[in-house]
Amino acid sequence: MQDETTVEMTDDRTPDEIEAERQHLEATLQGLGQKLHRLAHDQVVARQQIETRWLKDLRQYHGEYTPDEIARMREADSSQVYVNITRNKTRAAIARLSDMLLPNDDRNFGLKPTPVPATSKAAETLQATGMSAHQAGQVAMQGAQQPGMAQPGQASQQSEQQALDEAARAMQQQIEDDFTEAHYNAHVRELIDDACKLGTGILKGPTVVNRARRAWVTDPATGQSVLEVQEELRPGLERVDPWDFFPDMSACSMREAEFVFERKLVNRKQLRDLAELPGVIASQLRLALADEDGQHISQDRRDELRAITGVDTVANDARWELWEYWGPLDKDELRSAGVEVDDDPLVEYTGTVLMVGPHVIKAAINPLDTDDLPYSVFNWETDRSSIFGFGVPYLMRHPQRVVNAAWRMMMDNAGLSAGPQVVINKRSVTPADGSWTVRSRKLWFATGDAPVEQAFNVFNIPSNQGELFSIFQAAQQLADTETNLPILLQGEGVSGGPGAKTATGMQMLMNNSNIVLRSAVKNFDDGITEPTVRRFYDFHMLYTDRAEIKGDFDIVARGSTVLVAREEQQEKLIMLTQVAGNNPLFAQMTNWHGLYKEILRTLQVPVDSIVKSEDQLAQEQSNQGQEPPPEVQLEMAKLQMKQQELQLKAQQQQAELQLKQQQQQWDQEYKAAELQTRQEKDRQELALKEGITLAQLEAKLGLESQKLELKMQETAAKLQTQRDTKAAELTERQNDRLARRDNMAQGYDSYG
Repeated sequence: MQDETTVEMTDDRTPDEIEAERQHLEATLQGLGQKLHRLAHDQVVARQQIETRWLKDLRQYHGEYTPDEIARMREADSSQVYVNITRNKTRAAIARLSDMLLPNDDRNFGLKPTPVPATSKAAETLQATGMSAHQAGQVAMQGAQQPGMAQPGQASQQSEQQALDEAARAMQQQIEDDFTEAHYNAHVRELIDDACKLGTGILKGPTVVNRARRAWVTDPATGQSVLEVQEELRPGLERVDPWDFFPDMSACSMREAEFVFERKLVNRKQLRDLAELPGVIASQLRLALADEDGQHISQDRRDELRAITGVDTVANDARWELWEYWGPLDKDELRSAGVEVDDDPLVEYTGTVLMVGPHVIKAAINPLDTDDLPYSVFNWETDRSSIFGFGVPYLMRHPQRVVNAAWRMMMDNAGLSAGPQVVINKRSVTPADGSWTVRSRKLWFATGDAPVEQAFNVFNIPSNQGELFSIFQAAQQLADTETNLPILLQGEGVSGGPGAKTATGMQMLMNNSNIVLRSAVKNFDDGITEPTVRRFYDFHMLYTDRAEIKGDFDIVARGSTVLVAREEQQEKLIMLTQVAGNNPLFAQMTNWHGLYKEILRTLQVPVDSIVKSEDQLAQEQSNQGQEPPPEVQLEMAKLQMKQQELQLKAQQQQAELQLKQQQQQWDQEYKAAELQTRQEKDRQELALKEGITLAQLEAKLGLESQKLELKMQETAAKLQTQRDTKAAELTERQNDRLARRDNMAQGYDSYG
């Protein structure tokens, strides 16, 4: 932390000149703070209308009326119900877009070498970062070769191309690791939430983060494991709240923005902690702490946001606005903040400034030589006149109002038509209890000469529920039309005709429902993926010491590749396997390993746990034809003998079981034959004893069995008759009890 604005001491300057230089630098620093303070105020004023629109969008998303609308409804004594169809539409858009842009089994970007991998300037850069001059020259020569000409070093060119491909994969893995460490998916989910609700999501990166990494290492002296905490500087990511993002409001896109302001509300402790940052001007930080009101430039909307979500407001503590500026800076302005700059008049600097109110507390040069601003912006629907876009609530604002109005009218009409309107002539009748409330069995006294029949008139309010509900349904369909988010995306059914009941028809409906999401995903690829990955690539090209990951690469945003339904992808991939398998030339050109992995991805199967890596396949192919070591052969022989023993044992058990079953079958047949022989013998002995033939005995036995069967049928008939008689008696008794109960109820009614 530097204590004062320093001035380089030279031997040829007098103390008066040094003091004059110091005063000049202080005045320049103060002028920088005043200039940026006014510039930030101008952007805040220019964004007021957008903030008003955001507040309306959030009220609509949370299903809340404005205080003025509620006052008008109470004055008219009408319904205040809010039918929130905006939340479902917005949540469906958030869920569907998150599922497309953040696939669990794939990444949404890639890197590949450019068609002309490196120019001479790039070759110098590669040489400076660790690649040999010979390798850089080969890369440059490869880019300058004319197609169609025979090259003597074709094998060398192929090896160079393979090296570039490996470098691109290594750089891609490095950026993936950066995204994982920076929790890229979590930040992007919040960004998508902002874009769908407010229309705009902002991602900031790379931001240099001092991250602590823990590792267990073995102490060579004691042999024990020791925990080491290592701090390293890594590029990070941040999701920026749209309420704190103030870009150049004269620009229509981030490519046109000259500068950006980012606001952070900090308390006194957080402001003091800034003193630990390198390069902070201590005197300016003390002035900022002494300024109690914090020099607020923008309006704090937190109380309004809490009121929308139904959270009680809290006391506004003393907070300061910490503004972070990214944009062009003059050399004298940087020098006044203690930044060393070149005096070359042809060099223009882009830097960053931290300030609290008009007090500049730190300044630095943009760490990227490309002078890119570290912000990426995604819009759900782009506004060609502004950096900020439109969200789902804004697109369906009018259908939501029609739905609310139709439903409120239905409630009001239902309340009026639920009962009749009664008109009473007070000169004709008088209530016996003194109350003019109409209720059942009430006593009235006739007090006038007019007929009693004319004392009351009843008027029924017609019910218009059908017509009002038609308006309600039309507004719902209008919301689908204006947002291009059909109800199919919300997981609900759709009547798409007979074809919707088939797999092909349903697939067509899903593809049609993704049409609007194609534009949103393309906006995300162009606004977030490509520029963010590009800045991380530039960061590693500048600051990473690993020469093997460097090269001239193109960024490939692949968010739109997951738009096609997985079923359609699977069908096309399987069709591709058939086409390539039937054509030897196509089979030779096809990467079967990658094709199989893509098929598994469409099936939503974990690829890494099923598909072998290319290194494993190469290792297995190299091991083919090699005999295993003797100890491995011995173990394999033992295992084979064990398997043979188990097979023989299983076969023996199966044979014993079959023999046992056959023996049981033979025993049963023998016993059946023995029983039949005994019965024949008994019948013959009985026939000899009775002095009749065997045929006469069988006839006699048949008659006896018939008599026994008839006697059993007669007994069963008598029992059935007795059961029927008892059931009839019970029914008659039950009817008598019911009749007596009805007579008693009628007696009570007549008495009442």
